[in-house]
Amino acid sequence: MCGIVGVISESGEPVVKDLANGSHFLQHRGPAYAGLLVLDPVTRRVRLEKGEGLADDIFKPLGAIPGDLGLAHTRYKTHGGGGVNNAQPFYDAFSGIALAHNGHITNVLQIARELQERGQELGAECDAEALLRVLALWFCHFREEDPGAAERELMFRAIAEVQERVTGAFSTVAATPNALYAFRDAAGFRPMVRGSKGAAGRRKLMIASETIALEQNGYDVDEEVPRGAALCVDRGLELEERVLKQLSPHPCAFELIYFADVESAMLGENIRTYRWRAGRALALMVLDRAPEIVSEIDLVVPIPHSPIPGAEAFAQKLEKELDGTALQYATPVSKYRYGGRIFMEETQEERDEAAMLDFRVDEKAVEGKDIFLVDDSIVRGTNASRIVRALRAAGAGRIFFGTLWPMVIDSCFQGINTPTQAELIGARFNGDVEEVRRELGVDALFYLPVDRFQELVLKGAGACMACATGRREVKFEYSGNVLPPLTRK
Repeated sequence: MCGIVGVISESGEPVVKDLANGSHFLQHRGPAYAGLLVLDPVTRRVRLEKGEGLADDIFKPLGAIPGDLGLAHTRYKTHGGGGVNNAQPFYDAFSGIALAHNGHITNVLQIARELQERGQELGAECDAEALLRVLALWFCHFREEDPGAAERELMFRAIAEVQERVTGAFSTVAATPNALYAFRDAAGFRPMVRGSKGAAGRRKLMIASETIALEQNGYDVDEEVPRGAALCVDRGLELEERVLKQLSPHPCAFELIYFADVESAMLGENIRTYRWRAGRALALMVLDRAPEIVSEIDLVVPIPHSPIPGAEAFAQKLEKELDGTALQYATPVSKYRYGGRIFMEETQEERDEAAMLDFRVDEKAVEGKDIFLVDDSIVRGTNASRIVRALRAAGAGRIFFGTLWPMVIDSCFQGINTPTQAELIGARFNGDVEEVRRELGVDALFYLPVDRFQELVLKGAGACMACATGRREVKFEYSGNVLPPLTRK
């Protein structure tokens, strides 16, 4: 999961501020590394800056660098190693294409093998470079076949080959000296929206991972980029969009519960609405399966920050069932506001340390109280274990635990860094809720089931829930060659 931004200006006005501001509102999608690339048609130069840490810190010193077309990226590692060398965007000097993406390319090894067969190698471990290399080689291949063709035609042909031959998930922004491009995989796993602002002659167009990046920068949200689509925007802001390859929709449903900012919108509705529905659905499940504990709950407590709307809905629904008895909603668990998202730390040791440092419990608020904790999900169990221990130490009574997401039982290869089942607490205990409950040390544990999530939260909309169902929607290799044939002269 990463954040992507692409901006192009009609008037030649610098876009670096829009790129930086857009990245600021996507730092929750990738706080580890950030990068920015700007093309300046006046000096005919490309400026590429990458760094480790938050986009705010990396981009602030750049000031008003010139350039009316650019890309920006905030990275959370899902493939390859860390380090600035693996930060995006990437730039291919031979083709003149720059690229940044959000997702997970699953046939990187296949691409690397084919590159080696023609005497080339990847220079980084980030899968975005492999994606760029495939796009660039097909672009150059078609340019050699048809030297007189317009760039956008060659790019659309190259993108069509990428969508056919590159496996996994990718929502991508790309740039050449002439235009801004964007494209998504055929299933639309990761989000992408576009918007515009300004009057005639001074218009700008932005493409980003989430609507919040557009709206907070004064852009009107025009549309979600369709799955399997590619678009081209030139410097006159003439836009052409083509659907090149489209499969049944499988947007990541976990975006709605955890990844996306609560102020964004996806699949036609606000993220807050999805989380509210999930909290209400969880309450209905508890009422159905364990009504005896409802009247025993003293406090409903969210684990900061994603599940807060769901916890509010959970508390309100239960309170209506208590015949006037007040059910307290409280926030005695706090998270250091400048801490990152613990899920995104690169090792378990780092996750454990972050959980220990970031969370605090108000002892006076929880002492002697029976608490129902609400979290968005339990993936590895790092946060949950730490917070339950802290509540016990603070003198809490019984602790019940509920999640807005079903049990995670399988690895994700569509943009989440959970490559092995051994790190997933649900998978380690073979999906046994009672075993997970004992491991976490809680008195009762409730996962929102897949069928209830699909019915009450998604309202039947198609979405990917592979990490909860085990039914993966991606291939790991393409059946033929990924790269174009070598030109024989």
